[in-house]
Amino acid sequence: MTEQNIIDLKNITVTFKNGATPVKAVDNVSLAIPRGDIYGIIGYSGAGKSTLVRVINLLQPPTSGTITVNGQNLQQLPPKALRQARKKVGMIFQHFNLMKSRTVLGNVEYPLLSQKITAAERKQKAQKLLALVGLAEYAATYPSQLSGGQKQRVAIARALANDPEVLISDEATSALDPKTTKAILELLEKLHETLDLTIVLITHEMQVIKTICHNVAVMDAGKIIERGRVASVFTDPQQPLTTDFVETSTNVKAAIERITATVKVDELAADQELIYFNFIGNSAKQSIISDLAQQYKIDVNILFANIDQIDGENVGYMIAIITGDLAGFDQAITKLKDNGVKARRLSQPKGAD
Repeated sequence: MTEQNIIDLKNITVTFKNGATPVKAVDNVSLAIPRGDIYGIIGYSGAGKSTLVRVINLLQPPTSGTITVNGQNLQQLPPKALRQARKKVGMIFQHFNLMKSRTVLGNVEYPLLSQKITAAERKQKAQKLLALVGLAEYAATYPSQLSGGQKQRVAIARALANDPEVLISDEATSALDPKTTKAILELLEKLHETLDLTIVLITHEMQVIKTICHNVAVMDAGKIIERGRVASVFTDPQQPLTTDFVETSTNVKAAIERITATVKVDELAADQELIYFNFIGNSAKQSIISDLAQQYKIDVNILFANIDQIDGENVGYMIAIITGDLAGFDQAITKLKDNGVKARRLSQPKGAD
């Protein structure tokens, strides 16, 4: 484990029994997460992502592999030391897991009951955490009286009670509406900055990943099939599953389906093609296509365009019908790949098999 990595999972395999048949929920996965990162792990249901993160604090013992967190090999720790190590890994869940019989304050105080502090100190710390998540006035309220977003804020405050260095969010926004999801993600980003937390965010929604994550790993069938900086993955996905996640979250998939359903691509003229463009960095703000259109005397009929900011990078998307000198234009676009411009033809060139 290098100095900058707070989590280092090596060759992790988790095998369950389905009757007499062994099933690998996690299949020989290695993952290093830098200290201070917001790291996203994305995959559809059954991909193995939740099982993998439960390995991080040994809530799920692996069948094989090693787990190093904050410089400690968790599998080699005696029970008392393991309990202490686990306190430095907070967890928040999709369904909040709050105790109905306890007030909001009581829920946040609960993890502190094992600490050797006075009742007054415990209450003071819980109140401070509630203020941090914006719920100071709800201390005497019971969970049943709260909205979903408020319940998740309580769960976050409770997860912070033991001053963790790592906060794991396991589908924590999946049960929330889009507006509340945005607010919770903004809160997590604020906590990341103010408390110097490392956040591991598990989700099946690429929209969540692109909102606050710096790095992402894509899981499928127990394996990590792709990983990297979020902006790089969004602009140059290598796997079909990743492409599907990206194009769904950016509305590109819906736009392609809508456009190809209305534009009869097989009836385009010989000097026409339908192209999907992707821009990253400064290229997203420049008039590259317009400049090339003038240079090659082509017409550009824009059918869809959007721009996002992902992990500090400008990322743009455009679908357009190009008419004119296709050979020259396509060659020019290919040369711009290293400058952050990528293109994918959505129509078959006339004469192609």
